[in-house]
Amino acid sequence: MTNYLVIEYKGEAYQQFIALIKHLFHTTGITQYHIYRGRDREKVQVFIPVVPMALQEAEERLSMITERLKSRLSKRWKTLPTTLLPEAYNIVTLPYERL
Repeated sequence: MTNYLVIEYKGEAYQQFIALIKHLFHTTGITQYHIYRGRDREKVQVFIPVVPMALQEAEERLSMITERLKSRLSKRWKTLPTTLLPEAYNIVTLPYERL
């Protein structure tokens, strides 16, 4: 069974976000990921396949990515899963188009 770490971006600079995420993943050695566009053109979803892990560990991994993104782009994304939401609310909308 594969679980996913998800980064959802919504904003006008979505093309910059895609380029930045690709560069970030290349420099950090993350080779497996999928980028999708949401129904709204400005919504981008990044799915990173991972082995099943504790929620806290997933949040720590996403925190590392978030810190690197913050240095280059204004915060207009959310990460899932997160401990800030009840487990039942850690859900992702279905992607619309693969990029």
